[in-house]
Amino acid sequence: MTRSVPIEEAISRPLFEPLGPEHERPNPWSGPLGFVIGGFATPVSRTERDGALAEQYFAAANALVDAIIDGRVGDYEVANAALFLYRHSFELLLKAGLPVKVRARKAIHHLGDLAKSYAHHKRVAGTIVPPWVVKRCEELATVDPRSEAFRYGDYRTPRTRDGSPIEDEIHIDLFHLKAAMQALSTALVSQNWMIRMARGDRP
Repeated sequence: MTRSVPIEEAISRPLFEPLGPEHERPNPWSGPLGFVIGGFATPVSRTERDGALAEQYFAAANALVDAIIDGRVGDYEVANAALFLYRHSFELLLKAGLPVKVRARKAIHHLGDLAKSYAHHKRVAGTIVPPWVVKRCEELATVDPRSEAFRYGDYRTPRTRDGSPIEDEIHIDLFHLKAAMQALSTALVSQNWMIRMARGDRP
């Protein structure tokens, strides 16, 4: 579905307009296409909000990877964007899985530290987080420790936890990336029953 927009409308029509009856549609795939923000589209709790946002970032990352696989965009054109979307999805899922009081004071972005805190609080609550989940988050954190590498291209010299430098040039297999990110997302979502409940899944 495509619609040509006149240049006059493109430069003068407001982007954010009040939601009205003209925006109603029978299903998500029919028109008019657009985004709804605020009001009933806003999740009630922070956990629901973080979970919903995490799913959006994850879906966007997968859409970019699928566009590369389908030959619609070059891998070199969207590499940082796809990696950032995956990484931010996991940061939100980890924060959504922390208790409210802990989450309120967790202003950290380091995925490894978040994953350890997440695993600790899940263990206290009686749930064991598979060790590979923490390890995978720590692996992402070695390349993007402060959420600046994928977002701003500020890679510097990535280092492991013990301070050893990582090779400047590293390769990420696209199919392995997609499978690994799906496994990590599935593991984190399955641990967060509040997110599953918000999606309508049964506990």
